[in-house]
Amino acid sequence: MDRSLPRRYAASGVLIAGLYLLNRFLLVPLTGWRLPAWHGADFLAGGLMLCFLNGLLLLARRRPLERVLPASLFLLGCGLFWEMVTPLYLPRSVGDPRDVLAVWLGGLALLALRRALDRPRHRR
Repeated sequence: MDRSLPRRYAASGVLIAGLYLLNRFLLVPLTGWRLPAWHGADFLAGGLMLCFLNGLLLLARRRPLERVLPASLFLLGCGLFWEMVTPLYLPRSVGDPRDVLAVWLGGLALLALRRALDRPRHRR
């Protein structure tokens, strides 16, 4: 196993967490724009969920989810649980089907970014 892979997922997770904090405590209060607070946080959560899962899989010496279908199934499962089951036990939580889409898109955006960064570069 390439030792840099878990570190790359950890670095991506730290970056996403930093973007979440920037969104939550700077962008939203300064602009008053609620869209980044709601759907933006779910978008970032999708990427963070995939980083966390892939980091754990790599630590367990398993292959990370790098294909669209398995990653999509995982993300949609997480999003559906988060939006449909969590409101049943957490009174302040509200289910929103658009958030499931935001989680899915965030995870796929991370997957696309990972692919683009991992692609070999050609020198001219």
